[in-house]
Amino acid sequence: MERIKIDLDKLPSKRWEFLKNYKEEVNSLLKYYLEDLSDAGIFGDYIEMYKELFISESYKQEIKTVCKYSNFSENEILITNLYYDALKFVFGCTAFSTTKNNERLHARNLDWWSENNFLGNYTKIFNFDKKGELIYSLVSWPGYIGALSGVKKGKFSITLNAVFSNEAPQLAIPITFLIRDVLENAPDFEEAVKILSETTIASDCLLMVVGENDNQNVVIERTPTKYAIRKPVGGNLIVTNEYLSLTKNKQTQDTLQLTASGRHNRVKELLEIETPIKIEDYFSILSDKKIKMDITVQQMIFNVKTGGIHLKI
Repeated sequence: MERIKIDLDKLPSKRWEFLKNYKEEVNSLLKYYLEDLSDAGIFGDYIEMYKELFISESYKQEIKTVCKYSNFSENEILITNLYYDALKFVFGCTAFSTTKNNERLHARNLDWWSENNFLGNYTKIFNFDKKGELIYSLVSWPGYIGALSGVKKGKFSITLNAVFSNEAPQLAIPITFLIRDVLENAPDFEEAVKILSETTIASDCLLMVVGENDNQNVVIERTPTKYAIRKPVGGNLIVTNEYLSLTKNKQTQDTLQLTASGRHNRVKELLEIETPIKIEDYFSILSDKKIKMDITVQQMIFNVKTGGIHLKI
């Protein structure tokens, strides 16, 4: 898997200049996102106001660089980076971690439909460095500056799963930008969990956050303004696409829940049969026919201690 270095010591306007070598991929991805979002009916009329209120100057400068190497405007690029908040019903996702193993690993399937699997084919690992030292890494795509899945070496890892609540969306920071903010700036697991829990966000989500220690292993169930923290049961922590703690906010009969319980129960069953030890044991669970979906585009395992990423597409 191709790994690309992004130097955080550079000005934000200079960090993504390597995209000049990925114009075809950037344009294909942006075109796909925008076509999907064309009927969503959100953000378009309010994008300028939203950008001024909730998008940092640093991210605005990064977006300008993406614009420079694409066929799309800055606002169109920002809108595509708000994809999760607009169309989260196309996301599935399953993630788990276990405290029964000395090595803290965080396993995750990203389920997201795309034609000809180009979301899988265009996947890259982006390593964000400062003063020559790796700070954090994202599993992502060229032109996408937010974060769905990432690890901060020696500190924590974060993955995002979709969910629906009965609470209205908010004009607030998009969760994918907040995740990147936390990976970049939060000094430790505790601060990461605090920020991800207490910050008002644009839409619902489930966040798995895994640190190095046995007690650093949680799922944060979020609505835009509320949260609940769920801890491991029997040493295992599992998240799919349903609220297990914020049940009063649960929206029933949404498309994500059709398979969520089944995937959760199957992961639980496999973890109870045998604790995964090797990397391939984790991938075996992720690839189980009752867990992996037809729309699975990325399978990943984060090692929090080393910052390492094992990835299959």
